[in-house]
Amino acid sequence: MKLSVQLYSLREAGDLDTQLAMARAAGFKWVESVASHGLPADEFAAKVAAHGLRVSSMHVSLAMVEHDLQTVIDTCHATDCRLAIMPWLPMGERPATAIGWQALGARLAKVGDKLNAEGLRLAYHNHEFEFLHYSGRTALEWIFSTANAKQLGWEADLGWVARAGLDPMATVMPHAHRLVSIHTKDIAPPGTAADEDGWCALGQGIVPWAALLADLQQRVSLFVLEHDKPKDHAAMLKTSFDFMHQHLIAN
Repeated sequence: MKLSVQLYSLREAGDLDTQLAMARAAGFKWVESVASHGLPADEFAAKVAAHGLRVSSMHVSLAMVEHDLQTVIDTCHATDCRLAIMPWLPMGERPATAIGWQALGARLAKVGDKLNAEGLRLAYHNHEFEFLHYSGRTALEWIFSTANAKQLGWEADLGWVARAGLDPMATVMPHAHRLVSIHTKDIAPPGTAADEDGWCALGQGIVPWAALLADLQQRVSLFVLEHDKPKDHAAMLKTSFDFMHQHLIAN
C-alpha cells in the first residue's frame, strides 16, 4: 500500500526541498510530483531520493504529454515512477460536445500506447466538470469510450466527485477496472474553511473516507493526499497521514 501526497498541496509552503522535507516529516514515503518541478530528470530524482522519498506518480499536462513526451519518459525512468497522470484541462481546452470529449479520449489513448511501450502507464485525473452530461453521458464516460483501460487508467479524485454532488463509490464502480490511484481529498463542513476553498484535512470533513478506504483498498494500492489550499501545511499533512495510516495500514 502506497500512501503518497500530491506536492501541489505544498506549493505555497516553500521551495521543493522544503516541500519534500515536510512530506517526509509527516510520515510519507511517497510523493506525487508535478512533472519534474522544472528540474532536469536526474537532478529531480536525486533531490527526491535525498529526502528519503520515492515518486509514486506524476502529474503532466496535456501539452506536455502531446508535445514533450520524451521528457515525461525520461523523468519517469530517472525516478522509477511508472505512472503519468493528465490532471487538468484549462477552461478554454474543455470540449463542448460529446464528440469533442471522445476526441480527447482518442488523443490520450495514443499517448497511452506510447507510454505502454516504455513500460509506463497513463491515467486521467478528474475534477467536477467531467461529470457534466453531453448527449446523455458524462464527459468522463465519453473520454473512456475511446480509450481502453490499458491506454488510459483513472486517478479518481473522490473529493471532486463529492463536490459534483455524486456518490463516490457509485461513481467509481462502473470504471473500477481503470483505477490506478485514489486522490483522497476532504470537503469541510458547510460554512467552514472558506479561507481554504472549502477543503480540509482528511477525515475532518463530510466525505465518508473511513468507509471509502475500507472498500477501496481492496481495489487499488495507491492513495494520494491532496488539499488545494491548506492554511497550516504541516498540521494538514500530519492529520491526513495519520488518518490514512490508521485506515489503510492497520486494517
